[in-house]
Amino acid sequence: MSRLIWPTTRGWVVMLGMLAWLAVALVNHGVFALILMWLCLALLLVSLGYAICALLGVTVRRVTYGRAIAGQVLPLPLKINNRSRWKTQTLVIQEKMPFTLEGMDIQAIPSVAPHSELLFNRRVLPVRRGEYPLGTLVLRSGDPAGLFRSERRFRIPGSLVVYPQTEQLSDLNLHQFESLSFASGRPVTATGISQDFFGVREYAPSDGMRFIHWKSSARFGKLMVKEFERVSVTSVAILLDADKELLNDNEGSNLEYLIRVAASLCVTCSEMDCTLSMVTGGDKPLRIPPTPAVECCEEALYHLATLSPGKTSLSILIEETLRTLPRNSVVFCLSLSAEGPSLLHAMNGLRDAGMDVRWYCADKKGFKGHPAEYKKQHGEMAQPVLVTSEQSIAKVLEVW
Repeated sequence: MSRLIWPTTRGWVVMLGMLAWLAVALVNHGVFALILMWLCLALLLVSLGYAICALLGVTVRRVTYGRAIAGQVLPLPLKINNRSRWKTQTLVIQEKMPFTLEGMDIQAIPSVAPHSELLFNRRVLPVRRGEYPLGTLVLRSGDPAGLFRSERRFRIPGSLVVYPQTEQLSDLNLHQFESLSFASGRPVTATGISQDFFGVREYAPSDGMRFIHWKSSARFGKLMVKEFERVSVTSVAILLDADKELLNDNEGSNLEYLIRVAASLCVTCSEMDCTLSMVTGGDKPLRIPPTPAVECCEEALYHLATLSPGKTSLSILIEETLRTLPRNSVVFCLSLSAEGPSLLHAMNGLRDAGMDVRWYCADKKGFKGHPAEYKKQHGEMAQPVLVTSEQSIAKVLEVW
């Protein structure tokens, strides 16, 4: 903690005025000029004494804050403790915050009564994801005349993780057999398809005749069908490209969009009974093996929050991931480009291995509303869904 006191612009003006009146008094030997010089000196001394005492006994400390999400207002409360015998003036608190648009947060704090504590509900708007250090808080005050400024610096180390913004997603249709149930005429429950009997319900036109439960139909006087449970655990994988050569250079970049897609998928999967694995490129590639989504969601979100672009290509990530994924996994491939035979080969390799591949591409040329065109090679099955910045994440994921 350090303390600093210095004159304001008004204070320098009064000082120069005092010196000017002193010079006039010495030259002309005038009493009026001498009186004005002494008045200026008295005002300066009183103001300096007030500024020295303004922050005596005043301390600041941080209060526990909530989860920081880009684009959402974050409370960062402070407790101001005044242990002195007099009421403080309106204070000013300042702190560097590189995760905001301004990069600096400056707010006014109401006066604090003597021997009391004030909870100041400071609110900021983080706009950039990442992990940021919290360091020095600068508290400023002064004197009523505004001639001097008093400042105290409080070194309070800490850190703040700003997580990417997410969207609420509906059912992702993760169970690969769900879409086949109506075509096969096999009734299923909300939990899925398997050989295990679940119960009976009233017959629907889409139900197959071979699933009619005749005893229940005779009992209720209407057709009833058997239902079967779905396999309750589904494996989901998220592959995220972060090749720095494929980024566009603005704030709303294609990588930031795909990071929000990945974060939304992580949150949605954590609310479901499924396993989740995630592999990302960037300067520090991450590999999360298949783990219950509710257990690895926090780790995945933290990595997405701190992800920086690097040189690892998506095709390499796919080749490394393929060996660890269970068959029939739902694989969300989030790429920054769809060009290159190696990437198409890797995508088709996932399909050949029995994976449900869902490929989304945010090409830097087409991300701002002019989708790129790719040549469809003969025999290639994998084709991406091209996304632009205007599309909502929920709508994009519904395309598959």
